[in-house]
Amino acid sequence: MIVESVLRSIGQTSALAEAATLIVAVSGGCDSVAMLHILRALRTRLDLALHVASLDHGIRGEAGQDDVNFVRGLAERWQLPCTTARVNVPALAREWDVGLEAAARRARYDFLATVAQEENSNCVAVGHHARDQAETILMRIARGSGTRGLGGMRVVSPMPFHPSITLFRPLLSLSREQLEAYCAGQDLSYRHDETNEDTAFSRNYLRHEVLAKLTRLNPDLLGAFGRLADSAAVDEDFFAEVINTEVLPSVHKTDGAWRMNRQDFDMLHPALQRRLLREAFRRLAGEADGLSHKLTLDLLAWAQEARVGAARDFGASVELYIDYADLWVRRKGSHLAIASYRLIPRDTDLRITPTTPFARHGLNISIVCAAEKPRAALALALKEGCEVRLRTRRTGDRFKPKGMGGRSRKLKDWMIDRKIPRYLRDRVPLVTVDGDIIAICLKQTWHMSEPDPSISREDSSRVLTLL
Repeated sequence: MIVESVLRSIGQTSALAEAATLIVAVSGGCDSVAMLHILRALRTRLDLALHVASLDHGIRGEAGQDDVNFVRGLAERWQLPCTTARVNVPALAREWDVGLEAAARRARYDFLATVAQEENSNCVAVGHHARDQAETILMRIARGSGTRGLGGMRVVSPMPFHPSITLFRPLLSLSREQLEAYCAGQDLSYRHDETNEDTAFSRNYLRHEVLAKLTRLNPDLLGAFGRLADSAAVDEDFFAEVINTEVLPSVHKTDGAWRMNRQDFDMLHPALQRRLLREAFRRLAGEADGLSHKLTLDLLAWAQEARVGAARDFGASVELYIDYADLWVRRKGSHLAIASYRLIPRDTDLRITPTTPFARHGLNISIVCAAEKPRAALALALKEGCEVRLRTRRTGDRFKPKGMGGRSRKLKDWMIDRKIPRYLRDRVPLVTVDGDIIAICLKQTWHMSEPDPSISREDSSRVLTLL
């Protein structure tokens, strides 16, 4: 039954078929020894080479080294290659400013990833079983996880801190008691880690105090947690498919930013809003763990009330930015996608003359002889001797839009009315004649000021053309 369960788990991944070598993480305990024994028995059938990896965390002194020596001896007897190492987890915990359990977890995955890279492998097998799954779900509930956390661990998932490597858990549906019975039936010896009894560690507390008491309410508690994890995982897979097929196609993505229409985003179900926000953060921040459930809800609530131009920090140098029409998730300092605008550098101030036209950034501005009958989107007659400049906005700028009878408006107010994003306003092209703004380029359109009635095309020798 146990071997059949492992085979079913293997059937859930294509990673083994793609890997010439499988790295097997072995601590020397019951679960990892049973896993190694089963995989060794199946290796010919699977056409798969095994490589054993064992790490001494530097927490248990001689006992930790004895565990590694035990694993090394086991690998030798079973004629399997083996890589071992020792790290100082207490020192790493201080260096990384994390707890001992978190430091041990990260150090272990760093070690396994290194072994995988050295052996040209992209898959690592670990001995997590049904009780580990229940502990993981309880831990996430205690920390305030959303429904995503109820999915627990997957049989196959990206390795934490090293997402290019696949983590394979062939024992996830098996109980500790089943694995102990397997070892007894195969006459397999294994090591016992005394620190697993120390309830000062959060996982041990859940195992010996919480799970033990909950099992009195339901003897099939591990099975119940397994079914919960399976249901939650299936639901998450469904939402992921909806996000990928129905939501992401309408999101504009670049290397540094994701842009979503605010109206479209508001129409999404909250379940999709939350997942879309987390997916954007995961892709841009490169963090597999992503946003916490609480921070996701806080960000969405903030986005509903935030003013245009406001930004909220996600962490990991990523922020949520509110625009007139769009909601942005972007890396700080990234250049936002502004393909629909024709923009010039900030503080541009250039004189346009018949001999110095401007033809950059999608603009084409020139002064030509009126007799040439210029081909242009717009042509404006000029007074003799006037000064034409291309520049960006300045404090106090005013503009006389057409249809206002010659009255002027603050340029800032005019831009706000047209919902020009604040981060673009200092790069919008302005054309001035003798200091007065006569044309503003907004996206692909030139917006002209009220024409000067004293200047006629027939009497002018020069014409300003705008493309």
